[in-house]
Amino acid sequence: MSHAWRTTLFLGLFWGLIILGAMYQLHFRMSKQEKALIEQEKQVLEELELDETLIAGIATISDELEAVTQLWTNRHKAIPNQETPHETYQYLDQILRRRWTTLNFDFTTVAERDSSGIHLSEYRMDGEARFLDLYRFIWHIEHLPRYIRINSLEMEETLQDQENTTPEKRWVKFVLSLTAFSADRPGFETVAFVADLTPPGSTYDPFKPPYRPKQKIPPNTRGLPNVFKANLRALTPTQAYITDQNGELKILNLGDEVYLGYLVDINPDEKTVLFDLNKLIPPRKVPLKIDANN
Repeated sequence: MSHAWRTTLFLGLFWGLIILGAMYQLHFRMSKQEKALIEQEKQVLEELELDETLIAGIATISDELEAVTQLWTNRHKAIPNQETPHETYQYLDQILRRRWTTLNFDFTTVAERDSSGIHLSEYRMDGEARFLDLYRFIWHIEHLPRYIRINSLEMEETLQDQENTTPEKRWVKFVLSLTAFSADRPGFETVAFVADLTPPGSTYDPFKPPYRPKQKIPPNTRGLPNVFKANLRALTPTQAYITDQNGELKILNLGDEVYLGYLVDINPDEKTVLFDLNKLIPPRKVPLKIDANN
């Protein structure tokens, strides 16, 4: 075999090995990239689906809010010529008798007074009920013609039915403060009780945890000071001395970068500094103050 032929064969094998090696590396690199892209595409599709669900939910809530606002705005209210606490209680009892209810309460007269010919009676209701029954009761107070003002409502979920978390199964304890009005003037007559009334919604649940979007926070790969885990030790008009998340002392000047943001203000008089975390979603400003105990 001639020298030229051996050289050609050697070069062919050499370049063949290089090409095969490159193809091998390219195949595995592309395979990893393909998997990463597939995972990224899956995540984006999930987020888009969630966004569409939220958008659809917002539209439904907006429609319901508009309908309820129209009902509340166009309601007709009236004040009776005179009314005793017993008659007010009878009126509330009429509301409860519209349908079976779990509402159970103590009814107390708090105070009675007159103002410019108008008699005001303040009442307190302490009780317990399924949340939807209390919700319907308040709905009827607001939408039936008799004007009774709701002053305040304190409410907390009870543990009667812990395993059932639907609105239909929730129980609450409540304290409801009311004021009933009457006026001994011409034109104020007995208020008729309305038989037909738009029913309240049955899916409202104030105890349902609100949707909180997942925050995507970039990793602190550069080891910058994390202000959420830092302590302010001392400061001058232009510098702040902090111990970071690792317990190391850092000296920061105005404009210096920290994890997710920058140092934007130093206030020696109040012994505080302010960080603008503009890379956090949503952005926020975080103050740090010198701890007097340190």
